[in-house]
Amino acid sequence: MFCHFRISIAGSPPKTVVFQLHTDKCPKTCDNFIALCQSSVTAKRPSSKMLPSTHNVNAVQPTYRGTEFHRILPGFMIQGGDFTNFDGSGGYAARQPTFPDENFGTSHDREGILSMANRGKNTNGSQFFITLGKTLHLDGKHVAFGHVVRGMEVVHEISKVETEGNNGRPVMLQRVVIVDCGSGT
Repeated sequence: MFCHFRISIAGSPPKTVVFQLHTDKCPKTCDNFIALCQSSVTAKRPSSKMLPSTHNVNAVQPTYRGTEFHRILPGFMIQGGDFTNFDGSGGYAARQPTFPDENFGTSHDREGILSMANRGKNTNGSQFFITLGKTLHLDGKHVAFGHVVRGMEVVHEISKVETEGNNGRPVMLQRVVIVDCGSGT
């Protein structure tokens, strides 16, 4: 199974990244990613005027379309998938809040590995990352469930976006947005 993102960097025309998913090793993790890619809704950035207590995350439909890569750490990884807060503090799985770690059989042994971001053991939701090199220290802690088969040059371009200080957050004019996504065989 393959999924794709059409990604705009700093408002530029979208470029494509294609992932091959390891459905044989991580069927539940892949199902979650596919569901978020297939959603027909578009995430909307919360208003800065909206207080956190008034932002009903349960009213937000899970999707990757319209979300941003909110964390970029050159030489390490790029991270996205927060469709509720757009800053790495939100998001949830397609069919439940979180789901357990499924399989640690795929290593983070090279660039282009697609893996789940989490908040600790068994806390997978919607956030994911793509490695920019060998990151073996993540093995056994993050479920790697796919890899980039086309568009690694786009991933490298994202890794060069200007960020704010040490937090890896792209500056406002350099937003990296998934403008479209989908899946297929």
